[in-house]
Amino acid sequence: MEMTEEQINKLINKLNDEDYDVRKNVEDILIKVWKQSIEPLITALNHDNPEIQIESARILGKMGDETALDALIEAMKDGNPEFRREVSLAISKIVEKDP
Repeated sequence: MEMTEEQINKLINKLNDEDYDVRKNVEDILIKVWKQSIEPLITALNHDNPEIQIESARILGKMGDETALDALIEAMKDGNPEFRREVSLAISKIVEKDP
């Protein structure tokens, strides 16, 4: 499945949808297009909406791609403790995954 950056960004903006099923479907799609979505998800760590930041960190952790590590480490400086907790979990998942 090929997606444009614009399509991926539209999906990322749905990560704060009130409906859990919508958020879960978006997550599933972003994980399926892993290589295309990793950079937009890294960018979303700096999104204006804290819910989108948190969900982006969670998805990056599920992906387990080391490409995201530097951005996640930088995100630990954020003032939102809930976001930092999710970032910390994502870093742990990436670092602790089996080689």
